[in-house]
Amino acid sequence: MNLIVGVLVGVLAALVAVSGIAAVRSGWMLPTQRKYIVRPRLFGYAQLVIAAVLVMQIAGAVLVSGAEAQGYVRYAGMALMLAVPGLVWASQRPDRAAAR
Repeated sequence: MNLIVGVLVGVLAALVAVSGIAAVRSGWMLPTQRKYIVRPRLFGYAQLVIAAVLVMQIAGAVLVSGAEAQGYVRYAGMALMLAVPGLVWASQRPDRAAAR
């Protein structure tokens, strides 16, 4: 991986993580997200998972030396990324306990 791409992905991961922490701790989200998200805390957890996956992709490309081990780290990141659409979908639906 090119060093510039690694740094840019690292900065993106940090921004997503900061946004996720803000959503988990205080419920704050970007204005464009507020219209669709009903449960901001759950959406914040989805953003934290995305940040973790980005870090795993960087670690798999830069820090891991063996080609086979790089593949395992990247596949683990992709498997973790499969959980994100479910979290985002659930954050757009109202809580069952609130519906009672």
